Amino acid sequence: MGGFLRQHSVGVTFSVVLHGALVLALMLGITFGPAQRQRQLAPVIEATVVDNAAIEREMRRLEELEQAELRRRQEEERQAREAAERARREQEQAEQRAAEERRRLEEERVAREQEAAREQERLRQLQREREEAERRQEAERRAREEEERRRAEEARLAEQRRQEEERRRQEEEQRRRAEEEARLAEQRRQEEERRRREEEERRQQAELEAQLARELEAEAERLRAVQSGELEAYIRMIQARIEQNWIEPPGTPPGLRCEVNVVQIPSGDVIDVRVGQCNGNDAVVRSIEAAVRRASPLPLPRVPSLFERNLILNFCPDC
Repeated sequence: MGGFLRQHSVGVTFSVVLHGALVLALMLGITFGPAQRQRQLAPVIEATVVDNAAIEREMRRLEELEQAELRRRQEEERQAREAAERARREQEQAEQRAAEERRRLEEERVAREQEAAREQERLRQLQREREEAERRQEAERRAREEEERRRAEEARLAEQRRQEEERRRQEEEQRRRAEEEARLAEQRRQEEERRRREEEERRQQAELEAQLARELEAEAERLRAVQSGELEAYIRMIQARIEQNWIEPPGTPPGLRCEVNVVQIPSGDVIDVRVGQCNGNDAVVRSIEAAVRRASPLPLPRVPSLFERNLILNFCPDC
């Protein structure tokens, strides 16, 4: 009923307002005179009674409509439940039919697979029988071929033995001729080797004499250069070149004296430098090594025999 009242709220509200207006008019009519109040009171009371009856009839009608609406909704719900139940039963029946169809298809598949397996087994049996027959035929063929090979091998071995005997005879003859030729060739080789050794000895002797003469001349030249002061001049040129390229670091002690080992190649290019005994610190040592590398290539001596690959220099800027 509450749903029906909500749907017909406008009509119900109008009826209630009308009824209230009639009651108010009845109350206001009390202030009139007696005669007039008597004349107006009857219609008002009558109207009030009529309106109350109409309201009750309207309320009953609304109630009936609400009940009818409730019965309609209950009927719809029942029909919906029945439809859902029918749908569920139909779904179950469809699933049952689908399951039966799947079982039927599965049985058919299993039957087909069994039939296929039997057919495959029959084919495998036929294949085994055919392979067995082929193996027997192959064995017979191999036996025939083996017999033919054996006979051919016997004939080949006989021919090989004959050829081997002929080959050994020819090889023996060739060996005797080769030994004779080798003996003569060895004699010629020994004679040639002897002449070659004698020539090599003469050549080596001449080279040794020439090398000794060159070394004697170089040593004499070096001795003359040393005596003339060329070696000292050569060393001073190198020391001067290094000192020109030396950048004195802070903290250099007075009276600096260091032994410097330099390795150079004939062009004067420095390939290694190491500072030995030195009264300077690490910075001084590094500065001397850097000076030697900056001085590369070093001056070459005016007398080539004075060149030394390994030089030991005294680095003493204050000396």
